[in-house]
Amino acid sequence: MTLKSRCISLTIIFSLLIVCNVTLLYTFANFDVNYYVKVVSIILNLPILALSLFGTIGNYQQCVRWMLSMCAILAISSICYYVILKYDLVTKFNSTEKIQTFLSKYGAYAGIIFIIIQFLQVTLIPLPAALTTMAGVALFGFWPTFLYSVIGVMIGSILAFYLGRKFGVKLIIWLFGKNAYNKYIKITQGKDKVVLTLMFLFPFFPDDLLCIVAGITDMKYWQFFIIMLITRPINILIMEGAFKGFSSIPLTGYGIPIWIAIITVALIVVVLAFKFSAKLESALISIFNKISSKFKRKDKVDNEKFYSESKSCYDKSNIIK
Repeated sequence: MTLKSRCISLTIIFSLLIVCNVTLLYTFANFDVNYYVKVVSIILNLPILALSLFGTIGNYQQCVRWMLSMCAILAISSICYYVILKYDLVTKFNSTEKIQTFLSKYGAYAGIIFIIIQFLQVTLIPLPAALTTMAGVALFGFWPTFLYSVIGVMIGSILAFYLGRKFGVKLIIWLFGKNAYNKYIKITQGKDKVVLTLMFLFPFFPDDLLCIVAGITDMKYWQFFIIMLITRPINILIMEGAFKGFSSIPLTGYGIPIWIAIITVALIVVVLAFKFSAKLESALISIFNKISSKFKRKDKVDNEKFYSESKSCYDKSNIIK
């Protein structure tokens, strides 16, 4: 990095930190924020400033880029945090009943609003898919919610994948370098499809992040679309079908170890799938080949039978006298 580019980067880092701190101080002055959040927000400035100066003076390009990215994330997060507290978005949408009440205000347009919400929860709004889906079941019923959710989630997933492909790859290369990205692609090659397919089936993993990660891999658009076409409807059906079972497990007391066990099992399945993905993929391919070969053999037998029973136009007995 040249001296000019280092100075520009440091100026941007300082500017983003100022925006972050001013927004947080204004938030702390107007809202009741946890004491530890305030302390961590103030202390976090020290290592960021130290690493920024260290990277700029020592001309460590990756360090400067990491601090620049972190400051941008902190500035955006602080603004979002203020907006969430100002408009009380957490308490307005923290339960299925409140989402249901919100949707019911729109009458005949509630279905369209629900599709938009399902689209946004995959792309922009950090709402759990299970929460919005259950609210839809309570308001619209099982199958209408399934249809609305598939439409909204499919569109949102494709957009998130596009963002990962368009900007995610460039960001990873910018932060970690081309060599690190190539190593990542080699490690995940042949495993990403199996692992991501399983992760999309479980409702515990963040949908938006998974779609962006899929865009960073070498997965093709049509491959991602097929995976979404298979996993998204199944995932939604699982959430709708398991609503009564999961809703009976509390998030406090005895319910905590149960949720930990469920998520742990899901993570173990994903890890095992990553480890044995090559064998799983070859097994699925062999099954597909066996099924397709049976159809091909049947078509071949039918064709041979047809041609053996048919008379050639050159056969004398087939000539009209």
